[in-house]
Amino acid sequence: MSIWGKIFGGTGGFFIGGPLGGLLGVFAGHAIDKFTSKKLPESIAVRQVNFTIGVIALSAKMAKADGNVSSQELDAFKKGLIINQKELHNVEKVWNLAKQSVLGFDSYAKQLAKLFKPRSTILENLIHLLFTIAKSDGDITNEETEFLKKVSNIFGFDEKKFIFFKEIYINDKNDPYKILLSNINDSIDVINQRRIFLLKKHHPDILISKGQPIEFVEKNNHYVKMINKSWEYIKKNHNK
Repeated sequence: MSIWGKIFGGTGGFFIGGPLGGLLGVFAGHAIDKFTSKKLPESIAVRQVNFTIGVIALSAKMAKADGNVSSQELDAFKKGLIINQKELHNVEKVWNLAKQSVLGFDSYAKQLAKLFKPRSTILENLIHLLFTIAKSDGDITNEETEFLKKVSNIFGFDEKKFIFFKEIYINDKNDPYKILLSNINDSIDVINQRRIFLLKKHHPDILISKGQPIEFVEKNNHYVKMINKSWEYIKKNHNK
């Protein structure tokens, strides 16, 4: 039986406490079979369940941050996860429960932060998803920016890193050098080394081994696409 089946079917012996555990109550009686068939250590399995419930909760509260939950925001959330039709109804139940109010988002963020190292790539990817949701229905509002800033702080990211997040999502035309943590005066070899470093950091196998579900890894690749697009631009235009 998969991780979801064990957790929600009540046969796995896992205990998910705290605010995220409270959200699991809406799944009572459902044995959802969702996660990868790979056999994982129990500690990783528990992280994956907490992480996925946290993603749903924070995404819904992100959508509620400006007071209006749009269909575009829900669609952006769905695009960030692999959710088959059998599971969609149950996932939406958690989304609808969490979206009722923006209040309490910090308790979900703090519980997630305790599962991973501060500033971990997994938490960074979650910030990218939240920015994508905020951007999906137009400009990122002041309320959404404030929400994102607070979550970023809870996850351990400093002001410089948050500015980086904000700049690559608020601007319609991103600086490819900034995305690759480089500048126009760097050699092409140095820029390529930074590209390789970033891609390794966000490699699916690394993320899964640290507790990020494959359903999230395979779909939430917006930042990786930014990296690859930036590299293609720089290869053609650097030092011209």
